[in-house]
Amino acid sequence: MQRKATEPRSRTIVEVGDVRIGRDPFPVIAGPCAIESEQQLMAAAEAVAGAGASVLRGNAFKRGSSPYSFPGLGDDGLVMLERAGKEVGLPTVTQVLEPRDVPAVAERVDMIEIHSGSMQNFELLREAGRAGKPVLLRRGPSATIDEWLWAAEYLLAEGNSQVVLVERGIRTFGSGAMLDISSVPTLREMTHLPILVDPSHASGGASRVPPLALAAQGVGADGLIVEVHPEPSRAKTEGPVQLDPEQFSQLMFRLGVNRMRSHIDLIDREIVRLLARRLELSLEIGREKARRGLPVRAPEREQELLEVIREEAVAQGLDPDHVSRLFELVLEESRRVQEEMRRGHEPLRSSRQANQSDKGPSS
Repeated sequence: MQRKATEPRSRTIVEVGDVRIGRDPFPVIAGPCAIESEQQLMAAAEAVAGAGASVLRGNAFKRGSSPYSFPGLGDDGLVMLERAGKEVGLPTVTQVLEPRDVPAVAERVDMIEIHSGSMQNFELLREAGRAGKPVLLRRGPSATIDEWLWAAEYLLAEGNSQVVLVERGIRTFGSGAMLDISSVPTLREMTHLPILVDPSHASGGASRVPPLALAAQGVGADGLIVEVHPEPSRAKTEGPVQLDPEQFSQLMFRLGVNRMRSHIDLIDREIVRLLARRLELSLEIGREKARRGLPVRAPEREQELLEVIREEAVAQGLDPDHVSRLFELVLEESRRVQEEMRRGHEPLRSSRQANQSDKGPSS
């Protein structure tokens, strides 16, 4: 049975390209409020990618409070966004406003965004849920948390477990929106879905975006959406709340999400994945040893491996003693899991099973 949004058990991991929202350390989605031209989009894409953003965002379709506001570039903007994402090496997301546009959007981008004003457009939600892409669901400005989660249910009911909730501010007695920062810890108790915060729309000005972004990080949000424009003063929509590239870079540094640190995180995660794969192969060898009646430990084979590892460490400019000690721990762990297997325990799931468990769409 499909999991409901209100079941707060193991948390869902939403995968957008190589980005895992809900697991990766504070991913930031960034880009201009609206795609205005190829030059503007590429300038923004290069800026946000260089500062360490995880996903490139730009809206090809726009809906403002006025019928005369900039409507976006439509299909041409989708093509530009797809090209820019490939150019800077980031997955992409854009909002879709009409059910009929969902297939075209899903064909071009890696993630679909539902505008806050469309949170209860149930036909649009159904189409987005069937599109086979992860979905960002923005909270409506007057929506309660329960209404928001029921909107998410429309996506989940179509078999799409890859849903991310976005807090972007609610209507108050004042003239603008107010960021409901308390919604983040509340949602973490109520739902398994990851939660992002958009501090831009509720900020009222670019100078307020950083403190709201830091507050979102402090209360446990899974990441951010930040609007970035190469020249905010010339933006066709939402100019006052968009950061320029330098402001965005400073914010990312304050968040601890700078480009070099992000690259190190990627390498570290890849090391862990490779260690897990090595352990699976070690288990396969262990089963074969057990079938043949061979002992777990093969000292000659281990010594041969360590000699190869030391040679490779020297070739790569690393201290062979340090690398050798690391691999002694790896070999120790391999022996441990093989011994557990012989005692009738299976200490490891396959990587495929682990990934399915992370997503956890069904119960």
